[in-house]
Amino acid sequence: MKREPGYVPTTLEMFTSIARRTLLAYLVLAVVGAGAAAIVAGSGAVWGVLLGIGLAGGAMGLTLLVMMVTEKVGGVNDMAIMLGSYLLKMVVLFVVFVAISDSTFFDKSAVLLGFASAVIVSLIVDTVTIARTRA
Repeated sequence: MKREPGYVPTTLEMFTSIARRTLLAYLVLAVVGAGAAAIVAGSGAVWGVLLGIGLAGGAMGLTLLVMMVTEKVGGVNDMAIMLGSYLLKMVVLFVVFVAISDSTFFDKSAVLLGFASAVIVSLIVDTVTIARTRA
């Protein structure tokens, strides 16, 4: 959508744009990553990549949701909520990773690669979207 010069989107518009672009990037990453994993290492790697991307997507989605909810909360409260959500997310991710560590249907290295690549893609999308907003 083309906007007139000097237009500054609202925070909610920026978060919505980040969510839409990140979802699209994760879908592309899942297709490319699963395809590459299938060719290189088989079905265990495919499940690992998809699991890693899914875990990262859930974590990033929760962060975005908390940011959208706390957008109108001012001062120390929004930072306390964000910090609490990060700590909760880290505990949940730790528990999930420990819980799935004994499973054998996926490749553990592929989970790490999927998770790390999804986090990197998310950071790139966030940076590009925010930079375009401020330009």
